[in-house]
Amino acid sequence: MIHTSYSVGITTGEYKALQYIMIDQKEWIENAIKNRARIASDEIVNLYSQFKISKGEAITAVGTTAVIEAAYSEGVIGIAT
Repeated sequence: MIHTSYSVGITTGEYKALQYIMIDQKEWIENAIKNRARIASDEIVNLYSQFKISKGEAITAVGTTAVIEAAYSEGVIGIAT
């Protein structure tokens, strides 16, 4: 499910430079952002799991999205500022 989409504007020169080094710029951008989100998700799951273990509490959130939402609501993580 798609929650948010982004548009990125680049100059003609930047576009032509990217054409020189990669076949599909859109695919590269999608892979980069999805991989960074995966890394952050793994980190949040680990932080939340350690938080719950250290408190001796059960982890009742099921699935990555639920764990991320629980980590926000329980104050384990916050929005970057």
